[in-house]
Amino acid sequence: MRGFFHTSLSSHQANIPTVPRCGACGLYRHCRSPKMPPYGKGKRSVLVVGEAPGETEDEKGRPFVGTSGQLLRTQLYEIGVDLDEDTWVTNSVICRPVRNATPTPDQILYCYPNLNNVLKKLRPKVVITLGRSALQSVLLPYWQDIGNLERWIGWQIPLPDFWLCPTYHPAYLLRANHPVLDRAVLDHLRSAFELVDRPRPQVDTGSIVCTFDEAKIEQTIREIVEEGGWVAVDYETNCLKPETPGGRIFSCAISNGKHTISFLWTPRTQAATAEVLFSKRCWKIASNLKMEERWTRHVFGRGVVRWGWDTMLAAHVLDNRQGICSLKFQALVRLGVPTYNQQVEAFLTGNGRSRLNRITEIEPRTLLRYGGMDALLEWHLAKLQRQEMGYGD
Repeated sequence: MRGFFHTSLSSHQANIPTVPRCGACGLYRHCRSPKMPPYGKGKRSVLVVGEAPGETEDEKGRPFVGTSGQLLRTQLYEIGVDLDEDTWVTNSVICRPVRNATPTPDQILYCYPNLNNVLKKLRPKVVITLGRSALQSVLLPYWQDIGNLERWIGWQIPLPDFWLCPTYHPAYLLRANHPVLDRAVLDHLRSAFELVDRPRPQVDTGSIVCTFDEAKIEQTIREIVEEGGWVAVDYETNCLKPETPGGRIFSCAISNGKHTISFLWTPRTQAATAEVLFSKRCWKIASNLKMEERWTRHVFGRGVVRWGWDTMLAAHVLDNRQGICSLKFQALVRLGVPTYNQQVEAFLTGNGRSRLNRITEIEPRTLLRYGGMDALLEWHLAKLQRQEMGYGD
């Protein structure tokens, strides 16, 4: 898919090893069945990824044959799925950790090339991850720090090559012994298998125009205003609060889904942006719109006309879990767009006592690309949220 994500904004992938680092890991020295291969016929093109082999798996040389595996088989049988026939199974770490310890982040990283090779060879349509270690491994190329597992559970994530469906590990279900949790996981598994033939949503981020041509900026904005409808607006500033001494807007991005333009903030582009902000033809979208509203009032002396949607508020209405409302998280779990802020994140945080960030150190086109991504994804996310909440397009 052209323009799925911009490599210059995804630099952390360079730190992911492409060859397994078994020498650094060393687990293979302490188990009976080292480097356990994937198992299963995969008739439904679904890959199940667990944490690591346990004692029983290490003895028999096959994943998911112990107590946890039996529970998983029972649950899948309930929805008409045979683990051995219909899926492939593997683990984030393919050697049994000493005393069944939870794999460390380093062990997951060292072993990731094995999982990556399995993904490339089998090309599953759906990947089900069981527990945090499995999810962390699969998400390595797409997200840096998964944090709390709870915020990922149950999402159907349309990654570029497959649907990713995180749920709890059966060992956790055995410890919890809670029927509601068991039923939730059963629903997760059933929904995952229903995704096999479903197309994944596509966002063409290659359509973003980053330009310093003020005449082109004015013309594009006029076209957006003329078309009317839903329009996302995103500011990039050197601080959170416009009242901060020295605070100012550095760039702006505007998207109506069809046109996305990102540009530096100058007197001429500021005047052009006002045409969108105060147009009654356009319903405006933002993520945490109080930020854009506050800066607009500070710069123009009045508020935006016709705010229509806040993706952050809508995300919270649709799902009240903590840590799921940010645009970056929602862009991944709803649109399958990997995190894209690595090159700019460090520069957009406050700089000591002045409260000003280091936005001036960001290469201009990188900044514009980042802002353009924000605006385009806000537009697409708002569209999905409106549909899910029954508002249509």
